[in-house]
Amino acid sequence: MFNLTDQLLAKGHEVIPFSIHYAKNVSTPFSRYFVEPLGNRDQVYFDQQKKSFKTVSRTLSRLFYSPEVEKAVCRIVADHKPRVAYILHYLRKLSPALLVGLKKRNIPIIVRLSDYGMLCPQAHFLRDNQPCTLCAHGKILPSVQYRCIKASLAASALNMMATWYHRQRHFFDLIDCFVCTNNFMYTMMLDAGYPESKLTCIPTFNNIEHFSPTDGYSKSDYIAYCGRIAELKGVHVLLEAMAHLKKKNCADLRLKIAGTGDPKYIDACRRQIAGMRLETNVEFVGELNTEQLPEFLANALFSVVPSLSFENLPNSLIESLACGTPVIASNIGSLKGCIENGRNGFLFNPGDSLDLADKIATCLGNETFLNAMAINARLEAEAEYSPGNHINKLMKVFNELL
Repeated sequence: MFNLTDQLLAKGHEVIPFSIHYAKNVSTPFSRYFVEPLGNRDQVYFDQQKKSFKTVSRTLSRLFYSPEVEKAVCRIVADHKPRVAYILHYLRKLSPALLVGLKKRNIPIIVRLSDYGMLCPQAHFLRDNQPCTLCAHGKILPSVQYRCIKASLAASALNMMATWYHRQRHFFDLIDCFVCTNNFMYTMMLDAGYPESKLTCIPTFNNIEHFSPTDGYSKSDYIAYCGRIAELKGVHVLLEAMAHLKKKNCADLRLKIAGTGDPKYIDACRRQIAGMRLETNVEFVGELNTEQLPEFLANALFSVVPSLSFENLPNSLIESLACGTPVIASNIGSLKGCIENGRNGFLFNPGDSLDLADKIATCLGNETFLNAMAINARLEAEAEYSPGNHINKLMKVFNELL
């Protein structure tokens, strides 16, 4: 959102944010229009919220329909008269009341699909660490059967009822255009019955000047993982691959893991590292700031995206390519459309640590091959994931709707 705002402001557009009051929000004069969070202002995630009558009632309202949100968005639209609305997230924390409030003022609505929440109640098409598309074509009952929301029968049933309510009220018909970040998502939306006239594919962009290669594409001696540390991201698969490589005379290979995530999963990963005697090979570097991250990725031999889910064109992948760092990624979902074997990285069978180890071994010890892939990675980032390319495509959508 902030990357996009910066680009639009630089081109002379006015950007009016509408969001939720959180303690860590960037200061803005428009915050007086923001709605309150489900819990307290320092509680961003559901798991952080303390259960109270206020929290539960507001959560139910935002799940189904929130008059509070409708009123707030009507106020900001009436006062500032925007010409178009671009929505990144609204389900569950703002509700489709946001769409109704905008349409009452005849504002064209574009929704960027940041996950698979329109097609999957769990949002990731993942069940028991395996891809699951039972709900992809409109069915919702399987999500209750398998307790896909918070592993809870009650939460899954409530989500199902809310989705049925939204569909009965035709709230999603208010959306004029869905922006997919990748062709896999685009195809999934088509297969689910969404009209092609309402779909467009615009890949995520990053700052390719900030994320850039080192001089001469010089590299250090480590491979990188960057992103959320959670089970669906497959970090444990990468650790297993490191153990295989250590047995293959790659005892000096180093892995650096950047990011934060689920504390219980991180503890499990640390126990896994100790059990496989990888303490000297694996390092958790923590959360990196905007200055540290480009350097971290640019100096890596290559980065690994071992996700078990379909993903939605993760930032870590396009940032790595922009830094001239090839990517080894799971051959699944949106990832398989971004990486081509031997050109800008490699694909491996999802969850298969032996195959991942083989792909890593293929890259090691061949500096010329790795350098060629690094150059290709950067060229692709410049062509496909640049700010200019993204803004031009997005402005075309805006102008067509206006």
